Amino acid sequence: MRYKIAIVNSTSFGIIYPEHIESLKKFSEVVRINFPFDVSEKRIIEELSDFDGLIVGMTPFYTRNILENLKKLVIISRHGIADSNIDLKSATEFGIIVCRFPLEIQRNSMAEYTVGLIILMARKLNQNYEFMKNEIWGKRIELIGMELKGKNIGIIGFGNVGSRVGEILKNGFEVNIYAYDPLISEQKIKNKGCIPTTLDELCKISDIISFHCPLNEKTYHMIKEREFEIMKDNVIIINTSHKELIEEKALIKYLKSGKIGGYAEDAIEIKQIFKTNPLLKFKNVIIMPHLGRYTYETIKKMGDFTVENLRRVFVERIFPECVENEDVNPKIILKRPNVY
Repeated sequence: MRYKIAIVNSTSFGIIYPEHIESLKKFSEVVRINFPFDVSEKRIIEELSDFDGLIVGMTPFYTRNILENLKKLVIISRHGIADSNIDLKSATEFGIIVCRFPLEIQRNSMAEYTVGLIILMARKLNQNYEFMKNEIWGKRIELIGMELKGKNIGIIGFGNVGSRVGEILKNGFEVNIYAYDPLISEQKIKNKGCIPTTLDELCKISDIISFHCPLNEKTYHMIKEREFEIMKDNVIIINTSHKELIEEKALIKYLKSGKIGGYAEDAIEIKQIFKTNPLLKFKNVIIMPHLGRYTYETIKKMGDFTVENLRRVFVERIFPECVENEDVNPKIILKRPNVY
């Protein structure tokens, strides 16, 4: 039986490594589909109704109505780590497996990228480049940066990526790492040569703060006016996790006041990339389009894992790895991990 797999709104799968698509073609028909941002549910259902598997990007949102009407759909493989554009509860109810790739795949690419943003902001490289483009040379004194050695760096979220950022900075730049993560034991943080702390203390003591935690009810707007108020003057903030961890109104207030020395964000949604974005008015702010994991090495591993998961389902008839809805009763008979 030849299955049909659609690659939907993915800007990376099969582009740099076309061999991933060739591997899928060994057991399926493969079609690439790109929907506009404002695509209707009706069109999504019509175009995807004949597919058994989907490899999906960050858009569109797969609502209950869409999932209920995709009668043939067996599996959605998210070509990323988040499933925020998939109604997971409905997918489970309708027997659709939702999976992704392991977080470890992007650990190094995200961590190195974060360190790169820290250096860029600490040395004001983006502002220096703007001076050069405008043939301004004599005002270099206005863009003096700071060295990292001996500085206090606060890491919010000391899991997969945050702990790697800490390793690189501590071992490579001789900084002091303060980590806040309620889900990680203090001893585990200490074992990595870092200092466990509270969120308040981290805000007070850090010269640079970097976010590496998920967005949920507890972390939504975890940094707002009160936290900004107790931060050091000229603090640098790096956010590669999620825009809504920080209350934007408060962020803008303290950017205007000059208290924040620099802000770098790689956590923006597609619909927020507009020239009217208020953060773009500040010279000491840079906003990046979700580039953290975009390295040849990570894209290759992501594709390999995605192909393998689909092969497991459609060829070997066994559950894929990194299933987000483990309670799902799939539309085709598959052996679960504890069976084989």
